[in-house]
Amino acid sequence: VASHQVRCYSILRRRQQWRNCQHVVASLLVLNFSAAGSQDRAQHEADKKKGRKELAGAKTAPAAASSAEADKLPDDVQITFVLGGPGSGKGTQCEKIVAKYGHTHLSAGDLLREEVKSGSELGQQCEQIMKEGKLVPMEVIIGLLRSAMIKSGSKQFLIDGFPRALDQADMFERMVKPAELVLAFDCPEEVMEQRLLKRGETSGRSDDNAETIRKRFATFVEQSMPVISHYEQLGKCHKISAVPPPDEVFKHVQAAIEGRAVHATSDDAVQLEVPLVSGELHPDASIIFVLGGPGSGKGTQCDRIKAKYGHTHLSAGDLLREEVKSGSAVGKQCEQIMKEGKLVPMEVIIGLLRAAMIKSGGSQFLIDGFPRAMDQAELFERMVKPAEMVLAFDCPEDVMEQRLLKRGE
Repeated sequence: VASHQVRCYSILRRRQQWRNCQHVVASLLVLNFSAAGSQDRAQHEADKKKGRKELAGAKTAPAAASSAEADKLPDDVQITFVLGGPGSGKGTQCEKIVAKYGHTHLSAGDLLREEVKSGSELGQQCEQIMKEGKLVPMEVIIGLLRSAMIKSGSKQFLIDGFPRALDQADMFERMVKPAELVLAFDCPEEVMEQRLLKRGETSGRSDDNAETIRKRFATFVEQSMPVISHYEQLGKCHKISAVPPPDEVFKHVQAAIEGRAVHATSDDAVQLEVPLVSGELHPDASIIFVLGGPGSGKGTQCDRIKAKYGHTHLSAGDLLREEVKSGSAVGKQCEQIMKEGKLVPMEVIIGLLRAAMIKSGGSQFLIDGFPRAMDQAELFERMVKPAEMVLAFDCPEDVMEQRLLKRGE
């Protein structure tokens, strides 16, 4: 009797989990993650704040250039934003990335200074705007970045110290394309201040003094930290401690660039690494989510689909158990997290799924029992790609209960 009660309790708990999952099924039927409307509203507010009408003259040149060059940026361009407070070591790490991977390193500030120094019509307009104490319009800055990207002929770019605010990130995505990766160098303010004051002894830079440094810190926290949080939510941001020596920091940078690091926030801010899998996801990859309550027959139907159509069948739970059993570094970390009664971060689960998809060499996938919540569905779309189909097996609760009790015998 006691055993029967335990099984019934387990079934009831799984039934409640499935009820939560049904929200995902309902939402996936009408899923539309387009944010065009909200972006337009945000831009409208940004336009009002910055008084764009007064600066229309400065916008004309880059806008025209952008239109003329619209087809020149390759489709397979890869963009990495490099963010961090002043003195966090962004420049040092960018130099190491360029040396090892051959990325083209671009700085919005450097490009603007070069444009002003060139004496071009646009440069003269920008110089006048800055003399008046106004901000050069974002469209101009992004136009300069885009022109430099096209002119370089490269396909891999590091954009250093940009975007510094959410409206800049939004406009860059619409004028150029979304970034694939964001490297955010995390460093305590006191460490950054010490570094900048030390640099100020020899740099000759007027902004390397205590008062200006503190103002720059405040600006970074107020404007740029929301950008980092935004990309963390998108699953694109790798937050890396910039306190260790540069070579040690660069090991984590390499892991992020090579696809081994998955930003994964837990209660202890653990960043896990998923083993590197060479290759890319098949360009024609087709994904089917298979959902249904416990006892609805998902496994049986997946076996039949696999036998008839040759799909690769993946289970998030099975992949996690295999990783733990393998004794890998990430497996040990996951095991420890679970022993502490915590949830393994979604980014790690999705990273394991993506790695398994690449390793299989297939192009048609069944993902069984995943996603179980809306945030999982959204993050999967961002980290991998949207599913083409969702199979949701509908079964009365009493039937599922009978099946599970029968199976439990």
